[in-house]
Amino acid sequence: MKYEVFLPDIKLSSIIKCYVVIYDFTLLSDMLFLPNGGNFIVFNRGITGYSLLNNNKKYQIPEGFSASIKTAKSKKNILNLSNISQLEPAVIILVELLPIGFYKLFHKDASFLNNQYLPLETTLINRYFSKLYMHKSLEQDISYLDDAFLQMYNDQSNSREFIEDILERIEEYNYEVTVEELTQEFACSRRTIERQFKKFIGLSPKKFIFVCKFYQIFMEYISDGKKFNDTQYIYNDNAHLNKVFHNIVGLSPSQTFEDINKKNTLNVYQLKVSGV
Repeated sequence: MKYEVFLPDIKLSSIIKCYVVIYDFTLLSDMLFLPNGGNFIVFNRGITGYSLLNNNKKYQIPEGFSASIKTAKSKKNILNLSNISQLEPAVIILVELLPIGFYKLFHKDASFLNNQYLPLETTLINRYFSKLYMHKSLEQDISYLDDAFLQMYNDQSNSREFIEDILERIEEYNYEVTVEELTQEFACSRRTIERQFKKFIGLSPKKFIFVCKFYQIFMEYISDGKKFNDTQYIYNDNAHLNKVFHNIVGLSPSQTFEDINKKNTLNVYQLKVSGV
């Protein structure tokens, strides 16, 4: 077994998608992470390395606990596995957050994550996560994380935010809506929506819609077996589609799908956990 997926407590389902426990760390080095508006809390006990975006920008991965960068690019992790035999099993637990999850838990501007991993403060670790990895089973560790995140969420005195209504509406539109249409429907200025997305999501509304729609189409093609032509309806032409793939993944559509379906040399994180 290379990894194991756990669902969060139902009370956390609006901010956490899943927990992923990594047993085989070569999995992370081989895996491509598609942008989908969210990010991760990384509970790391010693793996070193960096995240590499498809435009060759590098971001150092902290050896301790951290929040990962938010990006509109796909990324791969380049890890130093030279001392892997000395590491304990399940050294890394990934907590996949939904787009608004980071703000709901930390009440920090999500745009801070655009250019860096954010190490968790010692005071936060001591308060919420000091006993992680001290339990007899991984199931107990996950239960501990559920309790910790619930406490974090409640300590922030969270209330429903205006942007949550906008996010729900974007999803209802199946990510086929413009920012201008949203400003009219919600009777607010573009500046207001831009400010909301920068604070709570860390991406502009246009970029958020763009990457979420791409992610949806990518997953439908691979998971549901749709024909390639079925995915082209939102793009102007094949040249536009190729440009989108190169911009986000760094490969052409044909290269991407061939690597996944035939050569099996491209492993995509979301495809591996799509059953949750």
